[in-house]
Amino acid sequence: MTAPADDGREPTVVLAEATGYLALTATRKLYDEQPDLWKLGEHGRARTLEDFTHHLRMLAGLSPSVFAAHVAYCDGLWTSRGFPRKWLDDAWRILDDVLREELPPRVHEPARALLRTAMWSAG
Repeated sequence: MTAPADDGREPTVVLAEATGYLALTATRKLYDEQPDLWKLGEHGRARTLEDFTHHLRMLAGLSPSVFAAHVAYCDGLWTSRGFPRKWLDDAWRILDDVLREELPPRVHEPARALLRTAMWSAG
């Protein structure tokens, strides 16, 4: 699978269609960057893929209120489970990189702006 081309479709449509590809790309990038994650096994990698997929689904509609609520939910979940905050921050950073690297500017610019706004508000 390859990244979507800029064919003039709405950014929300492109994001929704590319969710699986982008989630897999983000998971691979995170595991390449942090190979110690393999200590969590295939189950851990599958959960990471699932998390990125969910993040991207929430981002795809480009709704500030929906994505801000998702980021707040993730913050609360991480806190309640005692997960290191760095894990979530790394996920947002990787997602930002993947959006920039894999999507045309017309699509990635509004998505990345929304991602960064939500991250700054939460963190």
